[in-house]
Amino acid sequence: MSEQEQITRIRLKYAKGPSLRFTGHLDMQRLWERLLRRSGLPIRYSQGFNPRARLNLASALPLGVISESEMLDFWMDVPLPTETVRKHLAENAPPGLDIQEVTSVSRQEIALQEQMSASEYQITFYDPQPQSELEDKVAALLAADQLPRVRRNKTYDLRPLILDLKVTKADDGEIGLWMRLNAEPGATGRPDEVMEELGFTNTQYLACRTGLILKA
Repeated sequence: MSEQEQITRIRLKYAKGPSLRFTGHLDMQRLWERLLRRSGLPIRYSQGFNPRARLNLASALPLGVISESEMLDFWMDVPLPTETVRKHLAENAPPGLDIQEVTSVSRQEIALQEQMSASEYQITFYDPQPQSELEDKVAALLAADQLPRVRRNKTYDLRPLILDLKVTKADDGEIGLWMRLNAEPGATGRPDEVMEELGFTNTQYLACRTGLILKA
């Protein structure tokens, strides 16, 4: 096997727990670089004066949101069994980062960000919410033709980014929300913006990303 043929692309699925809730996207990237370096795995680095671990996070997670389902690709110079990779990473992971699944994927796949289609979120409220009132708010929001908003000094329409939104009821009777938001490059919906449109501040609920949907 040639040196080029030995290069392996590894895909991780992991959870970001409450202790990392306020760790931003750039800091998560640095966290992963440190973790990959500490793992002792044959990580592939970029060339040049300041080599960095070659890695690719699927999608930025809004600050304050936890996740059960994040994805990351990184490259190794030498193939190893995926269970060995998982063990090395799990042993070096900080509290709040749970390695769930390790697989080997084709090196020819396009970047994870470009494969992103949608993200799913579950919202739990700190205080109980009346189900009928919440259903009325959701119905009114979904009936809107447009939801103009401003993000980074640019006006955009949130409405087409909301692919699905519904009230949920857990086994214990707790009322929450579930939403599927568009997550394509340049057209990404954020759960906090949907919640603002429904009249909730970020101190009233906890958002958890429960799924990343890739294009078929």
